[in-house]
Amino acid sequence: MDVSIIIVTYNTCQMTGECIDSIIEHTRDVEYEIILVDNASHDASKQTFSHDSRLTYIYNEENIGFGRANNIGAQAAKGDYLFLLNSDTLLTNNAVKHFLDYMVTAPATTGCCGCLLTNRAGEPIHSFGKRHTYTNSMDEWILFPWMKKLHLRQTLKKYDEARPQTNGIEVSEQIDYITGADLFIRRSVYETCGLFDPDFFMYYEDAHLCRKYQKAGYQCAVITTPGIIHLVGASNREIAPQKKLMILQSMLLYHQKDHSALSFALFKWLFKLTYLTLYAISALFKPKKTEAETEYIKNVAKL
Repeated sequence: MDVSIIIVTYNTCQMTGECIDSIIEHTRDVEYEIILVDNASHDASKQTFSHDSRLTYIYNEENIGFGRANNIGAQAAKGDYLFLLNSDTLLTNNAVKHFLDYMVTAPATTGCCGCLLTNRAGEPIHSFGKRHTYTNSMDEWILFPWMKKLHLRQTLKKYDEARPQTNGIEVSEQIDYITGADLFIRRSVYETCGLFDPDFFMYYEDAHLCRKYQKAGYQCAVITTPGIIHLVGASNREIAPQKKLMILQSMLLYHQKDHSALSFALFKWLFKLTYLTLYAISALFKPKKTEAETEYIKNVAKL
């Protein structure tokens, strides 16, 4: 078996079906399997996919999160490579073959690779980034939002400046991390280093995984030839407070695992102090906060 394609779904029945259809439509000259892990969906997913002969269906009795569900899928995988693919993606060409061909010829130190994701309009969207640091996390969560509101800056450096010039099929083998929406992993690396840290429910687990691989001596690569549309990645809507809190919690967890206890404690104290102070200042200009926003900031203060 060449490739095990692992998809995690949670109440995304229609999108998941379209994703699977796109895999089957475009994938050629590759021996592959599709493993679908359902995180206790309560839509039509179980009824739709449990008897689908095109895939191996695994149903979890509860939503255990993105990383842990992928870990379960990996345990059932038979392929020489694991291809973690979001349920809200669409393949537009023989992307699996492109990944496979690249990794077969790449040095053994190339542990994983991804591609340049696009939205439906073909515009590039978040596909990889620089390593999360204390400095760029403060920028992302505190400085950049204010500068964007004041129309002083429209780009976030740790994502936009991570994009090197394309050069043939390979962009770079010095990418710090690849988004988990399309992560193609060498089995030997998975067997040596494992997959996602189960402490992450969702968000930042992909960056933590790539960081773990790099600490073990492996590199992350990005290639340009696979065509993959990321549907949710095209959205520019405001992040709901509940989701924003989950992302923030994952960011703090990432830094807690990547730094010493003392330095993390100092960072967390400084981050919360600055974040909550600026939030209080913003409340002077928008005194009427929604109930969800008020609950969000209370939860941030408790972190």
